[in-house]
Amino acid sequence: TAAKADEWIPIKPGTDLAFELTLIHVVLIEIGILDIDFLKNFTNSPYLVGPEGYFARDGETNKALLWDAVDGKAKTYDDPSIKDVALEGTYYVDGLECRPVFQVMKEHFRQFSPEWAAGITEIPAETIRRIGREWVDQARIGGAIDINGVMLPYRPVATKIGRGLTGNMRSYQSILCEHILAALVGALET
Repeated sequence: TAAKADEWIPIKPGTDLAFELTLIHVVLIEIGILDIDFLKNFTNSPYLVGPEGYFARDGETNKALLWDAVDGKAKTYDDPSIKDVALEGTYYVDGLECRPVFQVMKEHFRQFSPEWAAGITEIPAETIRRIGREWVDQARIGGAIDINGVMLPYRPVATKIGRGLTGNMRSYQSILCEHILAALVGALET
């Protein structure tokens, strides 16, 4: 892969997960430029999480709930009356404190700063921040492309998962992080 790259950034072997965790931190916490429409409509980011860590569910249908910010109440994820879902905040459903998945995720990734990862990956914090900025810039959030008369999102960024990563411990978590990184900019499956 390095032979095909414009730039090779050496990383301490086996520390991919730390790099991915901190890259998500940079994009989500420090830069904060995200494909909000994608997160609201194509991920579970708006689903409410209860205090025990599971999705809050409708008592009648057992469907996952989200918070309609316009109507100010919880609704099932497939309720046709949803006007605009909340991604952040704390809401009370049946007396239980609930937060959207996005809010929970944001709080979780706050701990993985570039300074933290630099000590593990041996990649300088400034380089990690630059890569995060380049990821967001190159994602072209909001861009579209016309392919044979069909308008599609244009997100020309991707990660490459290879044998080196999948052969390490915690490879599942690394692959999950790569999916989260893509989802944040609307580049999942594009």
